[in-house]
Amino acid sequence: MKAKPSTFSVAAIVLGPLLFTCNAASAQTRVYRGSIGNSHIQMQLDFSGNEVSGKYAYDNIGEDLKLSGRLDAQGHLELTEFAPKGKQKTGKFSCKSRLDDPIDKECSWSRPDGSRESMVVLEEQSIAFTNGLQVLPKLINNRRTGVTVSYPQIADKGPLSAAAQSFNRRILALAQKAIGEFAPIDGKGSFDANYNVLLATDDLISVELSVYYDGGGAHPNNYFLPLTWDLKSGKELNFEDLFQPNADYKSALAKYLVVDIDKRATAVEQKYKSEPQATTKRDEPIISEDQLTELSGFGLTPKGLLVYFDFPHVMAYFDKNFVPYDVVKQYFNPSGPAGRFR
Repeated sequence: MKAKPSTFSVAAIVLGPLLFTCNAASAQTRVYRGSIGNSHIQMQLDFSGNEVSGKYAYDNIGEDLKLSGRLDAQGHLELTEFAPKGKQKTGKFSCKSRLDDPIDKECSWSRPDGSRESMVVLEEQSIAFTNGLQVLPKLINNRRTGVTVSYPQIADKGPLSAAAQSFNRRILALAQKAIGEFAPIDGKGSFDANYNVLLATDDLISVELSVYYDGGGAHPNNYFLPLTWDLKSGKELNFEDLFQPNADYKSALAKYLVVDIDKRATAVEQKYKSEPQATTKRDEPIISEDQLTELSGFGLTPKGLLVYFDFPHVMAYFDKNFVPYDVVKQYFNPSGPAGRFR
């Protein structure tokens, strides 16, 4: 499934806590993917009370940089970065909002003296393999054409199963197809794609490629390429595979999304108003049930579905939507891939 290019990046949606491993009774380990400026990164953070330690690496380098810091009373993260060897401080991270802020995490990286500040994007990953599998970033980088793509690949210490190999081929093919369709004006442009692991268990994996491109037109664009894969059968899952035959899940989804999109729009308006004041109540919803077109894709998370649409430019902020399982779980096929969420 492919989404038509849209304009604005979608704000991060809270998907619930990552399935984590415990190093101690009070410690939680969480994995994030994202970027510093135009560079893709993967970060691991260990939380113990307000104290935080961890590491991160750039996809194009692969060498771990050490991290140490804390959460303040409001849950804002401050981290100091150290060189791979020794105690030399090489940078710092600062987040003015909580990492689970549904609208804007407002994080930045800079040198220890505050210079060379860059925007930071961090998305929590949900990886819960118990069989030794890993998800590793692979990079496609072409400076001449302006293409930078990080895509996920499943790895194992021993031979990789046929189903995992088929997932690896499929997600690579999606990335390559998107690159092939990039046709910038005068041959100059920028094409950037990074990935998020929405859910990874021994039975299935659900990921999204988040694509940004600027081909020299009136404005840059964003779109999503989601993929959910059955790691037992080695097949891509369709949205209909989740539900009982003839179940009216589309109506339940539409009713929920009309209300939820309005709520999210109001929250965004309130956050970015120059002066706090009551938001004017709308006479009509931003998007009606009739305007909810066919899905352009879907994903599975520990707490609910992600559903993707292909809205017009002015509504592209709402191309990606989170739907709790409670909204549709009664329609799930008990023996299907989403049966566990009933």
